Amino acid sequence: MFFIFLNKDDVPYLDVPVFQQYTPSEVLAYFYDSFIKIPLQTYLQVKELSKDETMDSPCNSWVELLDTALEVSADITILQNSEYINVVGPYYFPQTNTRFYFTKEATSANETLTAEDLATMIALDDTPPMERNIYNYHKGRKNNKKTAKNKDELLMDISMCIACLREIEKLNKHLNYLNKYLEKRYKIVEHEELRPGEPDTLPQKPQPTVATEVSNNNIIPFNVITRRRKQNEKTGGSFNHDMKVYFIRYREYEKACDRYKTVLENREHHYQELMNNCFRDIELAEEKLRNSHKYLRIYNTIIEKSFIHSAYQDIYSLNLFKSYLETGRANVLQDCMNLFEEEKHWDEIKASQDRIENTIYFLQSGNENLRFVNEQFDQFFKQIDEKHDPEVELVKD
Repeated sequence: MFFIFLNKDDVPYLDVPVFQQYTPSEVLAYFYDSFIKIPLQTYLQVKELSKDETMDSPCNSWVELLDTALEVSADITILQNSEYINVVGPYYFPQTNTRFYFTKEATSANETLTAEDLATMIALDDTPPMERNIYNYHKGRKNNKKTAKNKDELLMDISMCIACLREIEKLNKHLNYLNKYLEKRYKIVEHEELRPGEPDTLPQKPQPTVATEVSNNNIIPFNVITRRRKQNEKTGGSFNHDMKVYFIRYREYEKACDRYKTVLENREHHYQELMNNCFRDIELAEEKLRNSHKYLRIYNTIIEKSFIHSAYQDIYSLNLFKSYLETGRANVLQDCMNLFEEEKHWDEIKASQDRIENTIYFLQSGNENLRFVNEQFDQFFKQIDEKHDPEVELVKD
């Protein structure tokens, strides 16, 4: 599904805060043509919480969906009371072609959709709005001026570029989300034979085990007969128990098959409703896609028309330029570039120095020659540092 944006592969389980904070329609938007697993304890907790909430709360909307629309209440009681049943389902919600399962299985955090996860997905769905000051600045930059009139104009340009780069980063995440969203919806509408998923909880029928022993003659010792009788009594009892469990589970499978037949009988009506929902979602997503690309063009235009050379059009470099101008270390763009390159050069020298010192440290083994080399390097780098030290230069002046 879409959950690669959460660094999760599949998240079929929902935690309790999801039921408290989000309505079924908000959640099911991410489970078209898919399935949801609800742990038994989660279902019971949601039912209990719904008693203290208003009728139009998300919790009560979920209870209405599960107990009234899907009619799961009676089977949940069986699941709760039977030691032989671990899962019931699927239950079908045809409007989104979603299957529901209720299980006693333990869940893992990586398989659970949390309220925080859902908030992240919904935030990705919303197109980041364009700030008014960015739009106004874009309108004012009609030409490609090569230089700024003054420091304030240069500072404004740098601030706008930084803001645009941050908005582009958010927009790219939004665009990736929309493309994935549209890919999933198009996959549904282009599927010619889309059908509900068949029941997949068919239990495996147990087979009786027959104990055989090979004898080299026709005479069977009495102790072998006795041992076989005891073994048959033991395996026979186990087989009867396994058959009992099998029939209990098979009854739940038959009920799932009945639900499947019912949803198939109304397939045409539900299929059209599902297609209508998908086409509506596609139309809304494509409108968001167009707006996002329009915003993206504006941000890129501001950056392209910037006074700053493209080699420095990243947030780190631009923030340094802005700092140089605001602290008075630079007054024009050329000063900013010179300072940036000089600091970059000395950072590279310092990094090289650190690498050499680390190498010498590991090579040292008490050898007099190595110690002499080390002292020479220390003296050399000390001279370099003193030569570049602003305080030393000030004294010389």
